[in-house]
Amino acid sequence: MTAALIDEYAPYTRAIAHACAITFKGNARNNLQQDAFFFLDHWYQEDLGVMAVTSVQAPFCLAVSDGVASSNQSQHCSKAVVKAIKALWDDKQANVQNMTSDRMYQQLSQTKHAKKRYGAAATLAMIVGTLKDDNSININIRHVGDSRVYKLGKYENEWQCLTRDHNLLNELVDEQAKDEDRQVEFTEYNRTGMAGSLYSITECFALAVNSDDPSSEPPNSTKQTFTCNRAIVSLSVLTVFMT
Repeated sequence: MTAALIDEYAPYTRAIAHACAITFKGNARNNLQQDAFFFLDHWYQEDLGVMAVTSVQAPFCLAVSDGVASSNQSQHCSKAVVKAIKALWDDKQANVQNMTSDRMYQQLSQTKHAKKRYGAAATLAMIVGTLKDDNSININIRHVGDSRVYKLGKYENEWQCLTRDHNLLNELVDEQAKDEDRQVEFTEYNRTGMAGSLYSITECFALAVNSDDPSSEPPNSTKQTFTCNRAIVSLSVLTVFMT
């Protein structure tokens, strides 16, 4: 999913970006699409498709929720997450501070889910773009689990990952750096080629049968903000191309 920021705009009147979405079904063991996404003003869960390029005004929101394949019901959790984003976006569009994992989980908890869906889990990568007084673009990133945000600069030839996966491996990296009394280099995160069990997700959204279930609690999310003049932002993997 991409949003390309352009040069000439005025707040809420001209387009500041162009957005499109590309989706495909992965290799989930139930052979169903376990991913869902929020695209500007509505949620979708499609097996395969490319949406038309769409003009974007400020503020805008793009998000992807990836169902955790350990459950055969995770497509319902990812769909519930993006539906929660739509509810918050429709209700509080002018206040991006309301787009938090806690508020999303409150929305999830308002629905009683079937027992067979208990424990179904999903991750999240989300950006909210707003226009600043100096006509630069403020990008708020929030992510849960191992859905990632990447940036690619205009004169760069490699993707730069902006998010740290919430998984066991990265927790071990943090612990080792703490023991060695040093700061973690970001390149130490999100490593590949290690034992599969180390990639176990430590934070995710999960469905509970009842909202008062003691195991029902919102996941910890990571938030960060950066400013750009022009960019392309894509989700799925959510990627920001600086131009």
